[in-house]
Amino acid sequence: MLTNPQLFAPPILPPPRSETGMVGWMRVNLFSAWHNSAMTVMAGIALALALWFGLGWIILEANWAVVPTLGGRIIIGQYNIEAACPGQNCFWRPQAALLLTTALLGMAWAVAGGGVTKRIALVVGGIAAAFAFLPYGFDRMGLDVRLLLLANLPALAVGWALARYTRLGSASWIAILSVLAFILTLVLLRGIPGVPFLHPVSVIYWGGLMLNLLLAIAGIALSFPVGIVLALGRRSRLQVVKFMCIVFIETFRGVPLITLLFMSQVLVPLAFPDNFPQNSLVRAAIVITLFSSAYMAENIRGGLQSLHPGQVEAARALGLPGWQTTLFISLPQAIRNVIPPIVGQFISLFKDTSLVYIIGMLDVVEISRAFIQGNPEYLANAKELFIFLALVFWVFTYGMSYVSRRVEQHLGVGER
Repeated sequence: MLTNPQLFAPPILPPPRSETGMVGWMRVNLFSAWHNSAMTVMAGIALALALWFGLGWIILEANWAVVPTLGGRIIIGQYNIEAACPGQNCFWRPQAALLLTTALLGMAWAVAGGGVTKRIALVVGGIAAAFAFLPYGFDRMGLDVRLLLLANLPALAVGWALARYTRLGSASWIAILSVLAFILTLVLLRGIPGVPFLHPVSVIYWGGLMLNLLLAIAGIALSFPVGIVLALGRRSRLQVVKFMCIVFIETFRGVPLITLLFMSQVLVPLAFPDNFPQNSLVRAAIVITLFSSAYMAENIRGGLQSLHPGQVEAARALGLPGWQTTLFISLPQAIRNVIPPIVGQFISLFKDTSLVYIIGMLDVVEISRAFIQGNPEYLANAKELFIFLALVFWVFTYGMSYVSRRVEQHLGVGER
């Protein structure tokens, strides 16, 4: 007589509650052994004490009035003072550049289809629009400024619609438009002689977070391709090219950035006549780019050396020329393997932009220090201001790190 074995099978019981959910995660990750449990308890006590005293000072004792008092100078420095822009209101120019950025983020959102790009676009557009509701009087923050800030949300929607319903909805078009937008931003900020409402503003008045971002964007966009060229040149079979790349890389890696910046302002002008136009911003951008390119080259070279020689041998067996092997096989895999150090170099470059104070440029850190030094009544609140600046830098650097992790997950870095 045949019987169905499923009728007599024992019931399948769920796993114990101590091995699933939050309790299971804590047991595996925090209390898996006696020494792990001890370290968890000690870390919990230290964290609780830090939060108790830290939050108590932040909420009850700290005086954050210095941040709104400094206000827009944190963002644009002295760009809109009377000496920089006599008889005009130049505040709309940085805001127009922000609108271009928001529109490009909207286009990137439409092309990427959501995910981290959508979140970044919404956060940037939302925060920019929220600045319009700061509790300032209209004498300090006019209606035109507030309307331009609120326009970031429509600009986000316009960018999304352009990429969704026109031929501009591709990564190549976004890259081209990003370069054009950056050039247009520089033209707007610098101004054009003889053009109404575009009175030239000297770069000595550029400052604040705007200056840090401009230097970082230019450095990141230029140091990456220059670093690739240097890495390939260092691996070249042409001894002259290889030697020149090695000298360049080791020279810039062996000299501190602050020394290079100082030399660019003191020694470089000696090589040109007195009437030659000098631009401290351009020199600083070039030095930061070349300095970062040397480190970027070593990151790329490490990625190239991590590839198995069989990759190149297989490409040669298929009859691919050397440039196609490098461009389509070796280089994409090398960059994929070294995404963490590449992004780490970008983060370091962004933080290094604060060193331009050595050449007299008022970046966000230096203009804050100058404000505290020039207003002794706020001297006791210096720690609040610099904690706020540390938070600003952390937001940008964590954003870059977050995007890097998502790109790694998308490309499957570290997975077989």
